Amino acid sequence: MPPYQVVRTRPETTATAKQLVVALIGLGLRGITLIEDRDKVLVSVCHGLVAAVKDDGIWWHSPRELRPGVPLYVHRGTVAGAAEALAGDHALLNPGPQPPAEVRHVAAPL
Repeated sequence: MPPYQVVRTRPETTATAKQLVVALIGLGLRGITLIEDRDKVLVSVCHGLVAAVKDDGIWWHSPRELRPGVPLYVHRGTVAGAAEALAGDHALLNPGPQPPAEVRHVAAPL
């Protein structure tokens, strides 16, 4: 049996993950968590949205579908591109409160 080998995340990958967190915070997202997992860093944006930062880019399963019944697996090569797309997917999973509709009554003078 081969000896147990510890696989560490490369410092460059960890630095990219931290840059992604800073970019997401700049877009208004909060509560982001980093988890080192062997050769990648997981960036938990919200429930149901976790990005994997690897040596070859940033990957995640989008809440959108490629076509009905086929999940969309997203890859971005830049931190800025990943942050923008993740913020969009976050908005799909966490729709904010709808602005109240303006109601005007005929009897009330303005």
